[in-house]
Amino acid sequence: MTQTPEETKEQSESTVSRSKESRTAKTAIVAVVAVVAVAAIALLLWLFIPRGSGGRPVPAPRNIGTEQTSNQGNNAPSGESTLTLAPEEAQRAGIKIETVGQRMSAEANGQQTTGVVQANAYRETPVLSLVGGIVRSVGPELGQSVRKGQPIAVVSSNDLADAQSKYLAAVAELEEHHKHHNRAERLVEIGAASREELELATSKFKAAESEVANLRQRLLLLGLSSQRVSALRSTSQISSEVSLPAPASGTVTSRTVNSGEVIEANKELLRVTDLSSVWVVGQVYEKDLGKVHVGSGASITTDAYPDRVFRGQISYVDPKVDPQTRTAQARIELANPGQQLKIGMYVNVAFAAFGGAEPTAVVPVAAVQNIDTRQVVFLTTSDPNVFAMRPVRLGPESNGYYPVLEGVSVGDRIVTEGSFMLRAEWLKSHPIGR
Repeated sequence: MTQTPEETKEQSESTVSRSKESRTAKTAIVAVVAVVAVAAIALLLWLFIPRGSGGRPVPAPRNIGTEQTSNQGNNAPSGESTLTLAPEEAQRAGIKIETVGQRMSAEANGQQTTGVVQANAYRETPVLSLVGGIVRSVGPELGQSVRKGQPIAVVSSNDLADAQSKYLAAVAELEEHHKHHNRAERLVEIGAASREELELATSKFKAAESEVANLRQRLLLLGLSSQRVSALRSTSQISSEVSLPAPASGTVTSRTVNSGEVIEANKELLRVTDLSSVWVVGQVYEKDLGKVHVGSGASITTDAYPDRVFRGQISYVDPKVDPQTRTAQARIELANPGQQLKIGMYVNVAFAAFGGAEPTAVVPVAAVQNIDTRQVVFLTTSDPNVFAMRPVRLGPESNGYYPVLEGVSVGDRIVTEGSFMLRAEWLKSHPIGR
């Protein structure tokens, strides 16, 4: 069947129209897919790329409730109430911080005795000069620390020079006897010398060896080092000076000579004491001697450190009772970190055998505030403008301090002056009965 020109033209236009519609549909689909892909990529970037804290700054709230505490960057335990002040408010309040200390209980104070701090005699070492002569120099002053082996004094002595001369003479004689002994052995082998001559040479050689060993040991005792003695070969190496090293590490607690003084042999020049451990000698009444035993504990307090208690153990109880005071001495050995306890210091001693010798944590009266029938203190945090409010359970007040039964521990840092202002700020946003 033959199509007319009009029909052919209409069919061609219809085909072109369908082709255009197909291309338009494909383009729309590609556009939709592209939009979805861009949206997905944007969502992933928004989720995983860190974002800055842009935007308008919002001031921190004046008070922070219990439910917000765990989100703060301070060291307050989770769930503990905190209070935040503006920096200018904290400065205007005149806040002062103290560390929770410890003291003896009132019962223990009534059972304390007195004592005196002494050096640990087992850790005292004298510095002696084994030769007499002139002190050329003395290094450390009283109270200075020295290390073991550190040169601390130089002494010039003729005795030392004479001992070195005798040693060199004995070494020379030993060499001669050694040669004579070797020659006697060769002569005996060829029959040119008798056995008696060899035995005599051997005896003299051994006697010379013994003399050299004795003189060498004397030089070592006089203070010369083994290396210095071994290097001694000629009279030009003889020196009359000897350096005295520190026999132990510690603190110089005694010095009896100065440069230029003439001393005798075995003279004590200084005394070095290890003060990381000290003794406290306390008095025990005759009626209490049956309760005090070696190995039992004791607590030491002193007015110099009112918030510090030192603990030690009884290491000795004197078997003699003083006829005048009717007391016996008990020696307590204890650590002395930082050398806080000084020799000769008066202290108070509480023996564990009497009961009540365990110290308790204490807080100043000024640090304690009353809020809604509770006693509380304010503790510092890692943020200087944020304070943690903590309820405490306290004992009866004594000499301006409360013993802590529960709430804070020794070493916690609490607000003393200014705690009343913190209480007022807390009540502004947390009225009682609200």
